[in-house]
Amino acid sequence: MKVKLLKNNRGSVIVLLALSMTVILGCCAFVIDTGRGFLEKTRFQNAIDATCLAAAQDLPNTSEAINTAHRYIKLNGYEPTDISITFSDSNKTINIVGNKKIEYFFAKVLDQDSVTIHPNASAVVESIGGAFNYSLFSGSSNSILVLNGSHQYIEGSSHSNYKFIINGANQTITEACEAVSTITVNGSKINIGNKVPNAPFVEMPDFSETIKIQADNAGQVYTGNKSYNGSYIKVDSPIYVKGNVTVNGSHFIGKGCILATGDITFNGSNLNSSSEDAVCFYSQNGDIIINGAHTKLNGIVYAPNGRIIMNGTKQTVNGRVIGNEVVLNGSNMSIISGTSELESLPTGSVKLTE
Repeated sequence: MKVKLLKNNRGSVIVLLALSMTVILGCCAFVIDTGRGFLEKTRFQNAIDATCLAAAQDLPNTSEAINTAHRYIKLNGYEPTDISITFSDSNKTINIVGNKKIEYFFAKVLDQDSVTIHPNASAVVESIGGAFNYSLFSGSSNSILVLNGSHQYIEGSSHSNYKFIINGANQTITEACEAVSTITVNGSKINIGNKVPNAPFVEMPDFSETIKIQADNAGQVYTGNKSYNGSYIKVDSPIYVKGNVTVNGSHFIGKGCILATGDITFNGSNLNSSSEDAVCFYSQNGDIIINGAHTKLNGIVYAPNGRIIMNGTKQTVNGRVIGNEVVLNGSNMSIISGTSELESLPTGSVKLTE
């Protein structure tokens, strides 16, 4: 009797083991397939994000935006039929929704044949304003904007997202001097058009993705540090440098933007050929340092996440100086804003809204 019971128990264990293995293998299969589906959704989402940003450059021209979206989605390994495109906000916003079926391989043993993913993104076109309405701008909310020295001349308005201190003699700001906090003036012969303490906080725009896309389309993307030495550089389309940029006495011709992911350092003078030239020197994540005396630059110096440091005497920027922090060391410095330097910027910035 005991022998029979033992045999029956052994048979039950084998059956239970077989059932357990089936469940375990089925779960493993489901995990593998769902993991593959997650990775594909992430890849598809990244492709739609990039496509949305690229297509938004063409708005409000919806037909051009659609053509660009179809081209970019193919460059990212998908087909135009995998996405649907709509527009909103008077054609200032593009909305892209993906639709792709992923077939399961192993999970079919659990009656799971496939899953359909629907990643989506929207991008909006914004006019470039904000910080670019000022000749001198400091975007930090905890770093003081200080004018030290003598004979510093700012033609136009200035703004600090924190405190503004002016020290020295013969300092001039022809229009408004704004600060989110306080404005302190120490010295003599300091002329300010209008002091505006407790001013509103002003956002720093980001158009790095726009420049990157335009530079890629123009074949002007460079990997590694880049130097410009003593030659005439024509900037007729955006240039994107994955690294640092050093400028040694070069002359720049045309109107456009040079974007570096790292630092930009100027060593030299008379960096532009004529008053008709205007270049935006844009450091995405680093600092911009201007060294030397009698330096003249036509355009915009822009470091939204870093410092702009001007070292020397008789330095002139015919344009705008805009950074997270701005440090002016020396004397006889001038920042003279106009309108032509704004032509070096894209017509608008784009950003993902979802």
